[in-house]
Amino acid sequence: MDLNPDYIKKNLEQIGKKTAREILKEWIVNSDNISLRETALELYSSMDEGKEFKFFEQLFLSDEGFEIRVLSGNILRDNYFYHKKFVSLLEFTLNDVNNMDQKFFAVETLNLIDTKKARKIIKDYLKKAIKLSFKKKIYEFPEEIFNSNYDTPIPHSILEVCFNLILYDYYVNSCGYYVTLREGLIILLNCEGGKLDDISEIPVFNKLVKLEHLQLQRNNIQNIRGLNHLTQLKTLNLSQNQIKKIENLEDLNNLQEISLSSNKIKKIENLDLGNLKKLSLDRNLITGITNLDNLRDLELLNLSNNTISRLKNLGNLCKLKTLNLSLNHIEIISGLENLENLISLHLNDNRISHISGLKRLVSLKVLSLSNNIIENIDNLDNLTELNKLEISNNKIETFNGLENLKNLQELFIDKNHIKQMEGINNLERLIILFLEKNDIKDFKLNYIDNLKNLNFIFLNQNPLTPESWEIYQKRTRFP
Repeated sequence: MDLNPDYIKKNLEQIGKKTAREILKEWIVNSDNISLRETALELYSSMDEGKEFKFFEQLFLSDEGFEIRVLSGNILRDNYFYHKKFVSLLEFTLNDVNNMDQKFFAVETLNLIDTKKARKIIKDYLKKAIKLSFKKKIYEFPEEIFNSNYDTPIPHSILEVCFNLILYDYYVNSCGYYVTLREGLIILLNCEGGKLDDISEIPVFNKLVKLEHLQLQRNNIQNIRGLNHLTQLKTLNLSQNQIKKIENLEDLNNLQEISLSSNKIKKIENLDLGNLKKLSLDRNLITGITNLDNLRDLELLNLSNNTISRLKNLGNLCKLKTLNLSLNHIEIISGLENLENLISLHLNDNRISHISGLKRLVSLKVLSLSNNIIENIDNLDNLTELNKLEISNNKIETFNGLENLKNLQELFIDKNHIKQMEGINNLERLIILFLEKNDIKDFKLNYIDNLKNLNFIFLNQNPLTPESWEIYQKRTRFP
């Protein structure tokens, strides 16, 4: 093969068509160079006189090079559209060839041919695929698929179902992804742990225009890109990847939840998503709270396990219900005044020494302040709706400050320095009381006789007197 395809192309008249065809065919069949094979195949097809259907068919069905198969298919469509065996080849491809792209090609070409036979092949494939994988959910698919009318063109909506079923089969059986369909269209794709380095590695991803939920956690993705066509997307999970920057989300106007937990993000930015309700950016490298002003519908914000030192720029998040800033470097509670709808606030594992800035959070039901350096329970009087208070592992010595928390049901105040149990008998709705690892010596039933709802009390690892220990054991065994 001294004469390469490029040389033949330039010197075709001198070489002659017959000799050129022989040499080009040799290149197509035996060369390892894909680029030169493509050039040879294109030139060979331009000299085709309508007698090479079998040759192109063989390349289309069995060539090792994906590019050659694609090119051969296009040549068959361009040169043999009306060949008597072309429709049969497409039928075989759709039903028996285990290649998603070739199946797509078959459906698209059969739809272009648009004869009764071509329409029947597509519908028969659909019926077979549905009965094979969705036998008990046939009612979820469009009725038009199951009628025997082949006189009119197949609607685009039915073709979309066909493409989605091809994708479903490939994603589930070849990729190991988890897929959910609604009315024949893929609405959820879970590629968790799929060893993806880039979102573009998901095959034929651009076809998933109806996707509502995309789960890409536990991959090796470094960049957020290739999502612009997912205008119906509602939830996006990109946690546990290698992402350094939030970007390319501006077209996802219907996005309601996004998780970017456990990445390498240093800055909150590019989140102009007016419908976003849940944002998780925990376990990143974020140093400051910024660029959240437009997220006025946000209900959950998780910024735990970062390096944030100041509570700020949260004033516009008036609909926020859950805020998690645990495991940061926060020293002062402030900047939460406008969050009057907040129900759950987590500030454990910080550097807080004094409880403040919570006066207006009158809807708060859950407050976590464990693992700080708090000495006194202060400024909780207004939180009358509080159901659960976690203030374990601090430096608290008394129960003072809990008097107004009449709705409190769970109190975790273990690992502190409490010596006396007086001061909790008015918490009549208390169900759970954790007091492990304190300095309590004396325990009597009259300390809790008003706590009629108390089911669990834990006093282990306290220096209880023998008498108190006996009373405690009886109380815990026979509530």
